[in-house]
Amino acid sequence: MEEQSKANANIEKLNSEQRYAVYKVLHAIYEYQTDLPKCFFLDGPAGTGKTFVYSTLLHAVRGKGDQAIAVASTGIAATFLSGGRTAHSIFKIPLTYSECHFSMQFETNTSEAKMFIGC
Repeated sequence: MEEQSKANANIEKLNSEQRYAVYKVLHAIYEYQTDLPKCFFLDGPAGTGKTFVYSTLLHAVRGKGDQAIAVASTGIAATFLSGGRTAHSIFKIPLTYSECHFSMQFETNTSEAKMFIGC
């Protein structure tokens, strides 16, 4: 299925708030003509469909033949987006590694502790 068809199919599945977000972003992209690149950040609680909204936007923009780069803060989040990359990867942000120390912050005789210790 081509990008625009995927976008259209996704738009049909959006709830009213998601549809509003998609239309606002697309309006900002295509109605305010400028040569400057645009960057959008979507925030919301878990399970509200942010990934689905992003996927819809990516399909819509790419379906018009335009470029869209999906950047996420973690590798796991990036894998859920078509062509997704981490901010560290795309912007070449250096990572500084240091030693990491753990200490026990809970009682070892609780059922939760025994479950973790048994892993």
